[in-house]
Amino acid sequence: MPLVVRPEAKIPLIIPSVDWWMTSHCNLACDFCFGPRPGRDPVELRGDILQALVASSARAVTFCGGEPLLIRRVGQYAAALRRSGKSIVLNTNGQLLRRRLDQGLRLTDFDVVGISIDGPTAEIHRAMRGNRADFDEAFKAARMVKYTSGVKLKFATVVSAVNRDGLPAMARIIHRFRPEVWRLYQYSSRGDQNFGQRRHWLPDHEFQLLAKEAANLAAPVLTAPSTEAETEGCLIVDPSGNVLQPTGTSYLRLGNCLEEPLDQIWAKAPMQSKVIDNKLWLSVLS
Repeated sequence: MPLVVRPEAKIPLIIPSVDWWMTSHCNLACDFCFGPRPGRDPVELRGDILQALVASSARAVTFCGGEPLLIRRVGQYAAALRRSGKSIVLNTNGQLLRRRLDQGLRLTDFDVVGISIDGPTAEIHRAMRGNRADFDEAFKAARMVKYTSGVKLKFATVVSAVNRDGLPAMARIIHRFRPEVWRLYQYSSRGDQNFGQRRHWLPDHEFQLLAKEAANLAAPVLTAPSTEAETEGCLIVDPSGNVLQPTGTSYLRLGNCLEEPLDQIWAKAPMQSKVIDNKLWLSVLS
C-alpha cells in the first residue's frame, strides 16, 4: 500500500519535522552515506540545540546522523523533547540497540524506531553497508521494537544497483514482519563521504518500478518511497546547529538555530512543500 501524496495540502505555519544529525560519527562506514562527514562533534552545543528544538513548532524530531545510539544520553534528549509535546523518531542501524537497552535506554522514550536493513540476506546487507554490518543483530533490534508496546517500527532500505535484485525478497520479509511503515530511498549521490556512485547509481524510472513492485509484495504494509529528488524534502539540524536542506548533490545552509529561531528559518525555507510531502509517512503517528 504505497503512500499517496496529497497535492492539495497547504503549507502549514508549523514545522512538520526536523531531522537532527546528532553526531557525525557512526559504527559503520556505508559508501552511500549522505550524512555529515565524521569530525569533532561540538558536544557542548547539544544542550542548546535541544532547547532550540524544544522551543520550535516542530511536530516531530528524528534522531539521526551518524549513528545516534553512539550518544549515551540519547534517551534523555528524547524524553525532554517528548515532554514538550513532540513525537520522536530514532533512526538507527540497530547494531548498538541491545547494548544501549542493557545500559538503561528505554525504547518507550521514542514514538517510532527505524531500523536500516538493506537486503533480505546477510550477504546483500553487507554488500550495501560493509563487512561490519550485522544483519542478524539488525533484525534482533527490529524484533525488540516490534514487541515493545507503544513503539512503532519503521524499516528503512536504500535501493541501489547493488541490492535491486534482492528487493522482492526483502518485500516478502516486510510483508511477514508487518512494521508500521517501510521507507524506500533511491540511492542518492548527495554527501561529502558518498563514494559509491559507480556501483550504486540507479535511474529514476527503475527505482519507481522496483518500489511499485515492492509495495505490492509488502502489502498491506504502508510503503513510503522517495526518489533522489524527493529526498530533498528534509529540514536538517547538524551537530553545530546549522539548518540545512538537501539540494542537488549538496546541502543548502538556511541559517543556524542557535542564532535564529528555527521557525523563522523554516518560514524562509525555499522547499517547504517538498519537506511536507516527504514526511507524509509520519501519519503513522496518528
